[in-house]
Amino acid sequence: MDTWTVIRFLHLVALAFFVGGQLMLVVAVAPAVRRHGDDAAMRAVARRFGIGSLVAIVVLLATGSAMASHFARWHDHVLQVKLMLVALIGVLIAFHIVTPSSRALSIILLLVSLAVVWLGVELSH
Repeated sequence: MDTWTVIRFLHLVALAFFVGGQLMLVVAVAPAVRRHGDDAAMRAVARRFGIGSLVAIVVLLATGSAMASHFARWHDHVLQVKLMLVALIGVLIAFHIVTPSSRALSIILLLVSLAVVWLGVELSH
């Protein structure tokens, strides 16, 4: 096992946490908690996921930058689009922190995250 396998593995684990967590929140957790009207529970879940997401994003940025440099992909058009969407995710997260109960914002954030995953798959070929 070489270093780049470990870096790709860490990138994928961070990706699975960030995007998989969003899927779970949008599809299962938020609807169930809303149905029971437990705002405190939703805030607690969101706070814990937010901390984990911050760690995941740091790992994604570090490993993604390392791979882009190692594989000389910085000028790749697909990577450029992916980076623009990653910046958009940052903006959407900032808006989501201000308006955490916006379902539309949560869904848009998830869809943009899925687009980033799609572009990542394109880059891995």
